[in-house]
Amino acid sequence: MTAPNSGYDIEGIKKKALIWTIVGFLCGGIIAGVFGLLGYLKADDEPQTAQKFTKIAMIITIIVIVLYVIIGIIYAILIGAAVSSGM
Repeated sequence: MTAPNSGYDIEGIKKKALIWTIVGFLCGGIIAGVFGLLGYLKADDEPQTAQKFTKIAMIITIIVIVLYVIIGIIYAILIGAAVSSGM
């Protein structure tokens, strides 16, 4: 029999982990999705570890999205420069 995890909102942890799993796989890549999935799977037994995995998934996903935006801006600037120079 497992001891109750007092002080932790297990359902909240699982919901947050599931959201970041989906967002991680769609926007952050496989690594972010796997960390979110690990957070979801560990929520019942080790809620503190689950929160850490979910936070790692969140950070990786945010970093990847920011990199996508930066690359998009650089791409737009280079295309604009190429068009204005008559290439």
